[in-house]
Amino acid sequence: MSVHAALVRPVFGTPRGRHAKPRSAWPRMAVRTLFLLCAAISTGAVVGADWPPVLLVVPVAALLLLVAGAVKLRTAARKIDTIFAEELTRETPAEIGESIEIS
Repeated sequence: MSVHAALVRPVFGTPRGRHAKPRSAWPRMAVRTLFLLCAAISTGAVVGADWPPVLLVVPVAALLLLVAGAVKLRTAARKIDTIFAEELTRETPAEIGESIEIS
């Protein structure tokens, strides 16, 4: 990716502009529906079989860890994008006219 393309690309949020295309929402909705269906089936199986509700703790904990990991990964990616965007906008010593000493 060129420097100009990186500077034009937004760091946060969705793409903006005349040529930005909205992403399809059906994959997200399908995954959410599938997750809720699995949660309902699991809860129904535990309640219907008269198993102790504590059996739902492990799947819920795994889900919470997965969500927390995804959130942290997205946050880290945004921070890295911000750092790169800041580095790309800085002036180099050659642009400033500063001499560089190489030892």
